[in-house]
Amino acid sequence: MSSNKDIELEALRSVGVREASSTVPGDVHTLQQLEDVPDEYLNLDHSGNCNKHRPLLHTDGNGNSYAYALNPLKYSVFLILVLELLERFSYYGLYMTQTNYLTGSYNADWNADMTSMDAASLISLSTAVVYTVPFISGMLADVFLGDYKTILVGVLFFYLPGLFIIASSTTPNWWLGMNSFNVGAYKVAMMLLLPVGAGTVKAVVNIFGARQYHPFLQKSMVESFYVQFYMVINVGAVVGCFTIPILARHSITAAYSIPFVLLLVAVLFFTAGSKRYVNVVPGHATSAEEEAGTADKEKASFSDVAKMLALIIPFNIAYIQCPTTFMVQGAVMEPFLGFIEAPTLTNLDSASVLVTGYFVSSYFYPFLAKKNIKLATGYKFALGSSIGACAILWSLFLEKMIHDEYDRTGGRVNVLWQAPSYILIGAGEIFSISTAYEVAFTASPPNKKVFACAFNLFCIGGLPNILSLGLYRICGQWFQNDNGSGNIGRIQDYSQAHVANYFWVLFGVVLFGVVINLLRPVRVWIARVEARAAKAASGAATSTPKVQRDKTSEEKKRETDPLLKDQKQMKYMEEGTEAHIYRMNTMKAEFSKRPTK
Repeated sequence: MSSNKDIELEALRSVGVREASSTVPGDVHTLQQLEDVPDEYLNLDHSGNCNKHRPLLHTDGNGNSYAYALNPLKYSVFLILVLELLERFSYYGLYMTQTNYLTGSYNADWNADMTSMDAASLISLSTAVVYTVPFISGMLADVFLGDYKTILVGVLFFYLPGLFIIASSTTPNWWLGMNSFNVGAYKVAMMLLLPVGAGTVKAVVNIFGARQYHPFLQKSMVESFYVQFYMVINVGAVVGCFTIPILARHSITAAYSIPFVLLLVAVLFFTAGSKRYVNVVPGHATSAEEEAGTADKEKASFSDVAKMLALIIPFNIAYIQCPTTFMVQGAVMEPFLGFIEAPTLTNLDSASVLVTGYFVSSYFYPFLAKKNIKLATGYKFALGSSIGACAILWSLFLEKMIHDEYDRTGGRVNVLWQAPSYILIGAGEIFSISTAYEVAFTASPPNKKVFACAFNLFCIGGLPNILSLGLYRICGQWFQNDNGSGNIGRIQDYSQAHVANYFWVLFGVVLFGVVINLLRPVRVWIARVEARAAKAASGAATSTPKVQRDKTSEEKKRETDPLLKDQKQMKYMEEGTEAHIYRMNTMKAEFSKRPTK
């Protein structure tokens, strides 16, 4: 019987290793390349001519046919990216200013009159809803409405109404009230409409964009799409976090009206391309998926994958402090150059993700590969948590600086000193959150990826925010001044609070995440789970459907086609296990009814 070390080494070698590349192109995007594509993958009319707009064809196991453009990015995907860009601008610009807005930093005469603690709790609960909604919206898209209609429902019936109410709450008006801030209406928008809309878009839009590419003939272009998609997310976040806080200092009404207007424009552009999109027919998992899930029942367990994903919760508790406790600390610091405040510094988180991600993927991992080293999942989680712990330690150092400066001069520390906290959190995301996405896909059973993907989002933003909400309640007295008031937005009041104690609790939580991931029994268990998942995937790839056991001479002849020599394509065509663009496991297809010429 293999030892634990043997099992661990086997898993580290097998998980994440790509198969050898072949000569079959996965980036069909020119007319010349169409000459090498078999007829069953061409969108031909009755005269045998290719459709000039969508020349590529894919038919799933249920007989549904979909036509694809040679350049989906220019044909339809750019409209989806515009929607994502402006949605992320709206979301981050709004969320990163909520603490200051609710506590009256932008308008002392018209606000929700909340304490810093109450504002942070509300934001955490709202964020938790955002990361919980994908359980529902993903199923809605996969089973009932499809991607396109689900996105429209989320934006038109939830997102835009939520933005409108929040923008309207910034000033007295006849529909929300003239005499006082309508806290009830605001909570409906912030706790229901906005998070449901954001969670719906978050769960569906990336899958919808990736589905515009042919699942085999353009598979390498799908990888490029995800790079572009991730860049768009960060660009939207950076611009939103930079512009909205600055505008809010001059006019909170104008600042909060911009997200509503821009998202409205985005959805108009999005609907303008409705006839260009590939709309996959919604439905339940195919029989091939169900059979694969039954066959792998003893090999891959969703409960094991859920436990693995839970290992990054300590880091994520530190990660979600960016729009909450970091904001509380930054609110009492001196703006850099007179206008750059803590909400603006959150851009450094996105910038750190981009820079660290580029360095890790371009240099760090290739360097390890040359040394024949595969960084284990447990080590990645531990490394990410370690970097997160450093971010909390820096916040503790800042606490001392803030109190010492006020005691010595009565002044404030420049907010630029808070930059390392955001940079370190962003670097930690590369090793914790990105690895969790990989685990959710590679280690989950074929018929349970629907739950794995949703549970991963829940572990990233849902559960950590709920736990942080409990921590806020338990540690609430540390966010009060000497008079027992939770309003500590001024340096005089903040100096009397004991926020450092809360940061010590956070440091202990993240340090626990480091230790638990470094424990040898945990690492060996992770390796076993990944080894079982790899074995299950390998077994599925090599098994042969019953309908193809007795091959005819024609079938054998077709298997000599260069298009079917690629091992990945064989795996995709026979078992439907190759597609990379998962949300609710709908990209798999039953290919027992293979299209014929």
